Amino acid sequence: MKLLKIILVIALLLMVTISVSANKIVFAFVSGNDYIKYSAQNKIDFVEGLMDMTTTLTQHYNPELYLKILEVMKDMTSGQIVKILDKYLEENPEELHTAAAVCFLIAISEIVYQE
Repeated sequence: MKLLKIILVIALLLMVTISVSANKIVFAFVSGNDYIKYSAQNKIDFVEGLMDMTTTLTQHYNPELYLKILEVMKDMTSGQIVKILDKYLEENPEELHTAAAVCFLIAISEIVYQE
């Protein structure tokens, strides 16, 4: 139940993701379709933000899950985490319309619970 609460909080927060376009701040929903169009650097930046939010919320709401995430991902680079999300989206094209943040959480949870 705690994991579901965490996923819902993260999903709601990320539905109001800020993207900068033409020096204007625009509130936007970032779908998997939007994410796959990002440049390599933008993907890294996006995933680093997701990791910060994921670890912060899990540390607060589910310390046990937080420790699992840290253990599994401790030696991963941001580029490797981008590849995890990219692979998930490639293998699940039916999810491209879904929030990229939700896809990220699913991809990470598959790795954490695989261990």
